[in-house]
Amino acid sequence: MIGRALGLAAVAVLLPAVAWAAPACTVRRGTGETVIRATILTPDRVLAPGEVRIDAAGRIDCVGARCAARPDATRILCHDAVLSPGFINTHDHIDFDNIGPRPDTGERYAHRHEWRKGLDGHRQLQDFKPDRDPLSVSWTELRFLVGGTTSTVAERMAPGLLRNLDFRDGLEGVAMTPATYRIFPLDDASGIMRTRDCDYGPQPATHDLVAHGGAFLAHVSEGRDEAARNEFRCESSETYDTTPQPGGGGTSHDWIMPQAVLIHAVALTPEDLDLVAARHASLVWSPRSNLSLYGQTMKVLAARQRGITIALGSDWLPSGSMNMNRELACAVRYDHGHLHDALGDAVLWRMVTLDAARVAGAEKEIGSIAVGKLADLVLFADPAHRGVHAVVRATPQDDMLVLRGGRMLVGRSDIVDRLRPDCAAIAVPGAALELCPEPGRASAAELSAHAAAHGLYPLAFAGTPPDEPPCETAP
Repeated sequence: MIGRALGLAAVAVLLPAVAWAAPACTVRRGTGETVIRATILTPDRVLAPGEVRIDAAGRIDCVGARCAARPDATRILCHDAVLSPGFINTHDHIDFDNIGPRPDTGERYAHRHEWRKGLDGHRQLQDFKPDRDPLSVSWTELRFLVGGTTSTVAERMAPGLLRNLDFRDGLEGVAMTPATYRIFPLDDASGIMRTRDCDYGPQPATHDLVAHGGAFLAHVSEGRDEAARNEFRCESSETYDTTPQPGGGGTSHDWIMPQAVLIHAVALTPEDLDLVAARHASLVWSPRSNLSLYGQTMKVLAARQRGITIALGSDWLPSGSMNMNRELACAVRYDHGHLHDALGDAVLWRMVTLDAARVAGAEKEIGSIAVGKLADLVLFADPAHRGVHAVVRATPQDDMLVLRGGRMLVGRSDIVDRLRPDCAAIAVPGAALELCPEPGRASAAELSAHAAAHGLYPLAFAGTPPDEPPCETAP
């Protein structure tokens, strides 16, 4: 399968100097098509080295040991680097990523409404407000971008940085039906918890709603008690509860089908997972947030053994990860400490690339390095030549170049300066990255000034972020 490595340099990140010298690249500016030579990670093989050619429209039109190109093509030749598809974050509440997590108190919950509403004698955790200022959302998108994420499903959007796969205006050229994102598919935002019936809100998600759209990503069974599992019963059966409430709702619905994507799904039993697999539905795994809130997480290995497609999602800053790099770090740790490496690097890598694209309904356009796909690519430094092992452990310090549709958005200055003289440096200790905004979008200076004025959470750290939510199981 997969087997080489990479690294990243750093854009708008707050990082000290790295211990090793950044790998050098040979860069020649040209016109029209672009050829990148590095270790290439494709879905079924590693080209070490190999080449990818990107046409003028931003699509991949050659993947191989060598890709012939016109003499005037742009060339980026990096022997100690690895090229991966851009990461896809299939679950984040991006408007809550403006403030950092608080120190962990050790309190764990059995259901999401306990921390949302302070139910069952628990301390209410959600006493903060969303920040929907477009510049704040752009700053958070940049935080993901500098770590190699190029697409997201995040409830809000800012144009010009990440692809926003749940907004038609945010697809940035991807030919797909936008995903639908539901936080409360049972219409239970008020804090309703049931165990034997479906007496939630009056407007729950229905079979027809899910059947007539694209990917339907919804929070399901977020918790570890019977009330959490009851949610799945109400969303996977037409006969579990057939008694309507006077004001609407009250009956169960069955919308588990190929379009359905269950986010969190912590309370699902092996029997529930059998149904998910039989219906070809998918899952989104957010291990850090699950472990920090509930002390448990999805039965990810059982789901994987049933052939269920699983993607990774960062959830949000208050209880999750600041970027996909840190969410991968938690997944690696959980896989090693609790699953004895049963998942492995290649599976985790697919959870943020091809499998994530499948979950979002975008696999025909992005998620893998293949002819015909849009060139959403990330070049990571990989001086030890460890391929996918390095990618899933990468940090923003390892970022060398981030492309969306073949267009450079972020890159190390020694590469970008030779290709895009209009890019603006983001000066940070030990990092030399530049942001290349699209015309009419916020500049690096504007974003940095806004973040400083509003005290927004930094773009990156050296090492473990302060007060990062724990990635540990609990009783």
